[in-house]
Amino acid sequence: MNNLYHDWNGRPLVSAVRILTVAVVALMVMAAPVAALDLFTLWRQPEIPLHISEGDWVDYRTQVMAGGRRESGITRVACLSLADGSDDHSLLLELLPLEEQPDGTLLPVPGEGARVRLSRDILQRQGPLLASVISVRHWQDGQARDISPEELREDPLISTSFQTDFQPDEVFSEHSTTRVVAGRQFTCRQWILASADTQSVRMPAGEMIQISTREIAAAVHEDIPFLGLAYASERVRAVSTLDPPNRNIPLPPARIRVEMMELVDFGHDAKPHLSGGH
Repeated sequence: MNNLYHDWNGRPLVSAVRILTVAVVALMVMAAPVAALDLFTLWRQPEIPLHISEGDWVDYRTQVMAGGRRESGITRVACLSLADGSDDHSLLLELLPLEEQPDGTLLPVPGEGARVRLSRDILQRQGPLLASVISVRHWQDGQARDISPEELREDPLISTSFQTDFQPDEVFSEHSTTRVVAGRQFTCRQWILASADTQSVRMPAGEMIQISTREIAAAVHEDIPFLGLAYASERVRAVSTLDPPNRNIPLPPARIRVEMMELVDFGHDAKPHLSGGH
């Protein structure tokens, strides 16, 4: 018996766990990062409508369930008018976290949010999404500062909205569904988009394999601004196996993340909420 992995009674030694931990970390580093579901996740998909006009705004309620925890929030994305900052070559967006008042009214959190200037080339669905970002100004606790391209990936509000480059392996059309948004009824087309990714690490005990699957369901309607999303959900699952199997080496549990986006309201009369624009 190889005492690198077991003692004389067949019990796994700490060294086996350490090697497994290193393998798992290596898999996480090697695997392509999975961005969170957001408004622009499906921007390149031809099945999804893409139309952004000055004055458009959308409010989405989000829920994330992972690791036994649930998080929720409400976010507004608004495209400002030509008078408020958009121009012939670019669109100026405001990303605003919202607070729900006791009467149900949604109001922007004071002094929080971001302004993102996007090239109108985004409407051509070409290139990486971040390539369309011209500039970003971020507000926190009422203080504003410009964010460099190098910092974009570190900013949680910006990175979760503009790092997505989802490319599904399969796309399925589902039966139409009816969604009610702010008292308005929409008959939406439904799409299922799925992808899978496999990574592996060679270990003394065998080959450690991680299979990650990602499935997004979307209900869309042409009359809804930006990407027409009335509802979207995402399920990400990562499972590890060892080849050949070895019952004495513990494997990490399956990791599952479920995220949902539901359109709360939308309109075409967006007003700026952040002061000191760029």
